[in-house]
Amino acid sequence: MATKKSDVAVKQTEFTDKLMPNEFGGRVRVVRGVYAPTAADAAGTVIQLAELPKGSRLLLKSTVYFEAGQGATTTFKVGDELDDDRYLAAVAPGASAASKALDADVLNGYVFAQAMFVIATTGVAALTIGKKIVFELYYVID
Repeated sequence: MATKKSDVAVKQTEFTDKLMPNEFGGRVRVVRGVYAPTAADAAGTVIQLAELPKGSRLLLKSTVYFEAGQGATTTFKVGDELDDDRYLAAVAPGASAASKALDADVLNGYVFAQAMFVIATTGVAALTIGKKIVFELYYVID
């Protein structure tokens, strides 16, 4: 039976490339925060959630939670300074409490080439004043 190797196994055994900490042996860290609008944030408002360091890679466990009471037409997307919907295409959380898992661009394994903010952008309707948006961003870095 044939034996095949993943890209990590090739790097580990054939010494053709060095494994980066965000691929193997890095430290997983989490940033947890809350955003609660104090005014009606209009459609197109950009919210800086947290700045991640150069070399970090967002993990699948990352999630955004919406407190109940957002407007039914409110939409929200999550990305970074280079691609505003890299991790979550526009979704409507609705009036009920909801959690949305971030995609983390897992198929591309996107690694931050520079320190930059993970951002959320509002769309269609304003966020509801005082209703919390909680985020947990899990990432790996050296």
